[in-house]
Amino acid sequence: MADTASYVVAYEATDQGADAMQLGIALARLTGAELEVCLVMPEPSPVAARVSSGGAPYRALLEQQGDAWLGEADRLVPGEVVARRRLVWAESTSEGLLRAAEELDAARVLVGASRNGVLGRFALGSVAGALLHASPVPVGLAPRGYRAPERITRITCAVGTRPGWEALLDSMVAVSAGLRVDLRFVTLVELDEAGSESSAASGSESHLAAVLEYVNARARLYGRTTTEVAAGRSVEDAIGRLDWQEGEIAFVGSSRLAQPNRIFLGATAHRMLRALPVPLVVVPA
Repeated sequence: MADTASYVVAYEATDQGADAMQLGIALARLTGAELEVCLVMPEPSPVAARVSSGGAPYRALLEQQGDAWLGEADRLVPGEVVARRRLVWAESTSEGLLRAAEELDAARVLVGASRNGVLGRFALGSVAGALLHASPVPVGLAPRGYRAPERITRITCAVGTRPGWEALLDSMVAVSAGLRVDLRFVTLVELDEAGSESSAASGSESHLAAVLEYVNARARLYGRTTTEVAAGRSVEDAIGRLDWQEGEIAFVGSSRLAQPNRIFLGATAHRMLRALPVPLVVVPA
C-alpha cells in the first residue's frame, strides 16, 4: 500500500468538482493510483468560531456540511478505484490542496476547469491559477464537462527544445512505464506570415529523435510510440490540426521562468489551453 501512488482531487459539490473527480478516475484506471478526495473548508474566523446554532459550534456545522458533500463524492467513484475522502481546513483552497499534497506525498493534484469556459474547454479559476504558479507536484486540469473514458488510450507530450525538457519526460515515464498506452511526442511550430515554417522548426525532427532515445532508455514501453511536428499560424491553430482521441491526456512542462521544482504556466501552455480538447497535466521545472 505504501508504494502505491496517490492523487489529490480538488473536490467541491459542483460540476467543477465532478470534472476533477472524473480526471482522477481516468488516471487511477490507467495507473492504479489511489485518490485522496479533498474538500477544503475555510477556517472560521475567531468571531464565527464562537457562534453556535442550535447548540452546535459553527465549526462543527461546517464539518457536518463538508462530510455531507464528501458523501456525494463517494457516489461518483467506481468500484475498481480506491478513494479516500478528507476534509481539509485552510485559509484558501489552493493552500489546503498544496498542504494535503505535501502531507500525503501525493504524485499529482487534480482540478476542474472554471464554469466560465466553453464546454469541453478550459477556463482557469482562481484555485487552478494559484496551483499553476506554485505547486511542487504536477497539476492535472480537467476540461469543462469531462467524463472519464473506460481507459486512457494515448498520452501526448508537447515537448519543446529549451533546457529542462527532461523533467517533463521523467514525469510522463512515471505515469506510462510498463503500461499498454500509446505515447505521442509533439513539437509545436508557428508559421511565419508567408505560411512557411519559421526557424523554430529547425531541428525539430532531430530533437524528437533525442526525446525517443531518452524515453526508451528509461522505460519499458508496451504501446505505440509516435512523433509529430504540428505547424500552424498560432499555437492554437497547431493544436487544432492535431488529431485527438477521446481517451487521451496531454502533458506539458513549465515555463523556463519557473522556480526549481515548482510549476509556472508559460505563455505557450496557456495558449494551448484555449484549443486543447483533452485533460492537461502541467509538470514542474
